[in-house]
Amino acid sequence: MSLKNNKVAVIGAGITGLTTAYELQKKGIKADIFERRSEPGGAVRSFKNGEWHYEYGPNTLLLKDKKVENFLYDLGLKKEIREANPDARKRFIVKDGNLVPLESSPVKFFTTPLLSAKAKLRLFAEPFVGRSNDDRQSVADFFEKRFGRELLDYAINPFVAGIYAGRPENLSAKYAFPALKELEEENGSVIAGALSRAFRNRKSEDKVKRRLISFKDGLTQLPEQIIKKLDNEIISEEVLVIRREITGWHIETESGKNGPYEKVILTVPLYKWTRDLVPANEQQLNRIKEVDHPPLSIIQLGFEKESIEHPLDGFGFLIPEVENRKILGGLFTSTLFENRAPENHHLLTIFTGGGRQPELAELQGDEMLNLVMDELKELLGVKADPVFKDHIYWPDSIPQYGLKHKELLDIFDEIEENNPGIYLAGNFRGGISVPDCIKNSIDLGKKLADELQQQA
Repeated sequence: MSLKNNKVAVIGAGITGLTTAYELQKKGIKADIFERRSEPGGAVRSFKNGEWHYEYGPNTLLLKDKKVENFLYDLGLKKEIREANPDARKRFIVKDGNLVPLESSPVKFFTTPLLSAKAKLRLFAEPFVGRSNDDRQSVADFFEKRFGRELLDYAINPFVAGIYAGRPENLSAKYAFPALKELEEENGSVIAGALSRAFRNRKSEDKVKRRLISFKDGLTQLPEQIIKKLDNEIISEEVLVIRREITGWHIETESGKNGPYEKVILTVPLYKWTRDLVPANEQQLNRIKEVDHPPLSIIQLGFEKESIEHPLDGFGFLIPEVENRKILGGLFTSTLFENRAPENHHLLTIFTGGGRQPELAELQGDEMLNLVMDELKELLGVKADPVFKDHIYWPDSIPQYGLKHKELLDIFDEIEENNPGIYLAGNFRGGISVPDCIKNSIDLGKKLADELQQQA
């Protein structure tokens, strides 16, 4: 059924906006999509420079959900999926200046030099640690309480930097890692809960093969494919004002006024929220402006293979804060997927800054290159200058799910309740990963379609 009398606007053509518009279209509802950038897709964008192929933002998708897999297949991307090299299962943590593999096998884990014998034995006490009822418990407090300080320092701290570009002391356990917090709440133990959930998942019909993936031409194929499937063109204009009038919601751009719309899906990043864009009061906006988006630099470096001593036989490496290094870690990009570098060359993706050392993200030119090269010489045995380099700077990177994140979620709910027809969506709500955004957008699209069809 086509609902020609119902009008929907989507502000922002990142993964959240595009997925929501696509789900609406499947239900026969056309949405006007506004995007100020000339290249839709948000942070999901791939670059090609000769035979060097790399990502602007996210580098991989972890496919573990049937809903996301079906979405990709429905788009026609099944044959375009490229699974990561099996070597990518190996991940390294830096300890005492050396790259130590983080073993995933429980048996091998107890032989790893990454943790001391005392720290390994400490894991057996986890099922006997009491639950915490503190909604503001930090990720650091959660893991130190349940597993001990050493595991926090050498496993959790580096992974938080790799996922959020942040610090575990500043993130909410309940909202940054909800699945682990749920295991504690439901079972009294993360380990016991994980074992129980693994057993249940073996029988689940929604289970899919857990895969780390990209696409033939990089992750940019995802937004490009959604756009190809949409019937309407994206309106390449910046939205200046969103205002409710008697006839509905109206959107103003430089070229004029659009609308009225019954529903407006706002996917603009939090740091760009203003009173002109969001029907929020000054107190709400001030609280939203407090959300940290740490600066992050991504440095792409290409080398001849013979100039790196380390075999680069893994996903990459992460650096614990206690190691006092000047980079957060890096990906072995040309190991992860084929055709990312010329023959007989390696491509590395290195991260600096984040919540740990935000000032380092701002370095440019030779100053940044020298900092990174000094680290790579010590950690990977790099013996020559790069033959390729590029630098991507994110002044505002990933929204941090801080200790007061519940207050933020309450504000989002209040804004929507007080302004019927406004919907707030993006990686600031319900998960920061691309798969999280896809799942949330599918649900939102279906919800809006049901509401519009009931009104028809």
